[in-house]
Amino acid sequence: MSAKNVLGIIFSNAYDEALPQLTALRTMGSIPFAARYRLIDFPLSNMVNSGITQVGVITKSNYRSLMDHIGTGKPWDLSRKREGMTLLPPYDTPGAGITIGKADALYGCIDYISDSKKEHVLLTDCNLICSMDYEKLIKAHAANDADVTIAYAKGTPAQLENGTELIMDESGRVSSTGLIDCYSGSTNYSIKVMVIRRTLLERLLHEAHSAKIVDLETLISKNVKHLKVYGYEEKGFVRVLSSLQSYYDISLELLKLENRKELFAAGRPVYTKVRDQVPAVYGIGANVKNSLIADGCHIYGEVENCILFRGVTVEKGAKIKNSIIMQDTFVGENSSLNCVIIDKAAVVKPNKTLCGDSNYPVYIGKGIVI
Repeated sequence: MSAKNVLGIIFSNAYDEALPQLTALRTMGSIPFAARYRLIDFPLSNMVNSGITQVGVITKSNYRSLMDHIGTGKPWDLSRKREGMTLLPPYDTPGAGITIGKADALYGCIDYISDSKKEHVLLTDCNLICSMDYEKLIKAHAANDADVTIAYAKGTPAQLENGTELIMDESGRVSSTGLIDCYSGSTNYSIKVMVIRRTLLERLLHEAHSAKIVDLETLISKNVKHLKVYGYEEKGFVRVLSSLQSYYDISLELLKLENRKELFAAGRPVYTKVRDQVPAVYGIGANVKNSLIADGCHIYGEVENCILFRGVTVEKGAKIKNSIIMQDTFVGENSSLNCVIIDKAAVVKPNKTLCGDSNYPVYIGKGIVI
């Protein structure tokens, strides 16, 4: 089975409530990550790299910045006369309202799914950070003649509502699923990437709508005994965002070269909106160690173990450590920041000190002046 025969669906708002600080004014999919990307760049790039040419992005609220970022889909080669990328806002069908769960959201765009000529549908969230070869997942799905294939990882799962554990036999067939005890140890936990036959998905969505089932995981769990559901293990750098703390920890993990090599794998580029800014400027006396610095930054102070997004200015005498500074933020002279997350376009005036802890980073909201 070819990936060209697969419709991609991305949930841009899934688990917004897990990161309320960062999603108050944006969707999960448009959260900035790794100095120059947004979270939606990873599933979109994974789909394009795997050969998927038709992608629907389901939205719910706060998606203006998402629209600005993805535009027509050109950076991912999805700006096409046929297929390509489609933004799927709520109220897509008569009588539909604000969606509650993923099954509810899919039912809201069931006409889009039905109109597709693809045989299978690949579903994914935006809070999963990995470089995943969907083509291998699709081939495993075809080899098992499966109705549904769910990607999973082994390890300690993220503390998310409706986290799902897969119970499988020796062949990899899922015999049952269950909610994860967040305090349990290593397990086979779903990373919320799924391949399913399109006609089967349509039938299940109609049944779910009639039974008022709004959650996709509940829908699959109720039918796991009647369907051929298989698991597919994804290895390598696989991280799930579940809180502001996890965002901080996962971001700083990328300061290690081996993690960057796994996430930004050779031959599998991560595409994003091109800004065409000038390179970063390092002034006389600037001192930068073990940091990711995006283009357009102006650095005249000290930066260590940090991630700086586009257009950040660090004035002379300022010292920033173990922090994440988002786009167009200004840090004034002789200020000191440690274990801080600063959202876009904030201002830290001269001679200010902000100090958090690696287990409790300080968060400064978008446009705040300190």
